[in-house]
Amino acid sequence: MPRVTGLVTASGEAAANAYVQLRNRHGDFCGEVHTDEEGHFVLYAVPGHWQLVSWLPGQGQAEREVEVTGGDVDVTIPLAG
Repeated sequence: MPRVTGLVTASGEAAANAYVQLRNRHGDFCGEVHTDEEGHFVLYAVPGHWQLVSWLPGQGQAEREVEVTGGDVDVTIPLAG
């Protein structure tokens, strides 16, 4: 199964323990993880169009759309506070 991997940042620094949600094209919740100490995350998704929603309390929120085809997708999500 393809992976959606990435880095979440806040104010240019890695955002440790940030939330990252995977939502389908209708905005329905499909999964959630927290970033590690270096701000990295891994989600697994079947091919299709997905929305990533990330936030860290007090540090902002961001949304990012991704298209998963057959392989892994790597993204950076800067939080806007």
